[in-house]
Amino acid sequence: MYLINLTDEEQGVVVKVVSGERFEEHEGFDVLRCETTVSSAFVNGHLDLFVTSYDLDDWSAALDSLASGDDVTWLQSGRSPRLRVDLEGESGCTEISVYDVVDSMICTTVPVRTEEDWITTHRRMLDAVRGAFPLTR
Repeated sequence: MYLINLTDEEQGVVVKVVSGERFEEHEGFDVLRCETTVSSAFVNGHLDLFVTSYDLDDWSAALDSLASGDDVTWLQSGRSPRLRVDLEGESGCTEISVYDVVDSMICTTVPVRTEEDWITTHRRMLDAVRGAFPLTR
């Protein structure tokens, strides 16, 4: 199940929820284990990512900011890869940058031609993830 799917016919960045993880016996999950994948003709990469309830709330707020026309950076804690979405980058279209601030210190930016309703689509994807993988606080 995708939390983020910013792709076009040539390249993109996706964050796919692989599973919910529990640290103790209770209802719901403590974190979501995700895979972040960057793909293009030039570069392909994969990073593991653990997402908390707080991170999902932050992604929701980021979508609100994007809808208002602001660029955003998601996951700035320094404990995981960081994503930046620039609505109109140097390429003239939406650009997604992935920063591996934890291990390799490599950053890559991928321009993507997004659909007009991509923010609404991502809100639905976020709701679907929350419904399928309820997180504890």
